[in-house]
Amino acid sequence: MKCVIWFARIALLSLIGVVCAAGFSARADLPKIDAPPIKIGAVLPLSGGASNFGAIARRGIELALEDLAPSDRARVSVVYEDDGLSNARSATAARKLLTIDKVDVLLTWSSGTGLTVASITESKRVPHISVASDPAVAKGRRFSFTYWPVPDDEARLVYEYLARAGIKRVAILSQVHNGIFAVRDAFLRQVAERGGVTIVANEEVSGDVTDFRAVLERVKAKGSIDGLVPIFFPGQLAVCIKQARALGISAKLVGFETFEDKDEIKAAGGLLANAVYATGGDPSLEFVKRYEAKYPGESYYTANQAYDIIRMFVESTRERKDFDSVIAFLKSRKDYPTMSGVVSVNEDNQFRLPTTLKKISGAGVPQSLE
Repeated sequence: MKCVIWFARIALLSLIGVVCAAGFSARADLPKIDAPPIKIGAVLPLSGGASNFGAIARRGIELALEDLAPSDRARVSVVYEDDGLSNARSATAARKLLTIDKVDVLLTWSSGTGLTVASITESKRVPHISVASDPAVAKGRRFSFTYWPVPDDEARLVYEYLARAGIKRVAILSQVHNGIFAVRDAFLRQVAERGGVTIVANEEVSGDVTDFRAVLERVKAKGSIDGLVPIFFPGQLAVCIKQARALGISAKLVGFETFEDKDEIKAAGGLLANAVYATGGDPSLEFVKRYEAKYPGESYYTANQAYDIIRMFVESTRERKDFDSVIAFLKSRKDYPTMSGVVSVNEDNQFRLPTTLKKISGAGVPQSLE
């Protein structure tokens, strides 16, 4: 009897072993769950005065796609829409991408575009990152983020340069645009808080103006100035500077970001030489090497930011692509290494990127001052 029981136990254990082995074998043979496909919508100024910037951002996106691992590259697609920096076109582009193309996330360029699109993505619950200065694009929102140096950091650099250079009487000319106003207002706060600089004139100019002489005459009527801060997008910047010089305004040129545009440097005919401006810090040497090899001679202004955004969208969707997962990933980025340097996101959904001062050489080449 004991032998029968003993043999029964052996048989039972053997059966259990076979079943377990079959179970483990079946588990091992199950296919891995692939990362979900992700479709990215990109609203860029591919026409109009800022089309050069849109083209640069697109190059950054294409380079990011090229650098992805094959498994990621196979699941990622990008759909481009051109808004020409027109808010009405931005809204149309975003709605088309969301309703027809069914994109999962959105990348936009400029504060005007970012603000327009943010109201749409909030209602649609779609993650959105904008290469934009204006904190209003992201502040108080759940689904929208900015990815550009915060205006206060750039303004501080400009103010401190003015203090070192002994520039005390400054005139500001600004294009009517949300991002430009964000930068200008940050600079005005620095002056109000720290003193030592007098704002002699603070003029606002519509984006379609090409004759600045009346505005510049008003500036001249305010008395002598030793600093001129023209904050314009391409198409207006060089024109304003040439007309200022023609009217005898010889003040030092100091500004922000768009001084970097190679077409404006060329259009200014040498008048931007020695101009100093604040902008995003240079990208990593790795990025510069890759970018210049693929696009020799082309500016990388905003290319590295567009590159980083694509990589973050891809990384945030490796397991799931629902908006909760993507937003949680973005909001958790602290001391996060990117091609733009080490970045962190703040409580207002602004990514804080490195900033730097640059000077345009006599040969028309932007060079770091730091």
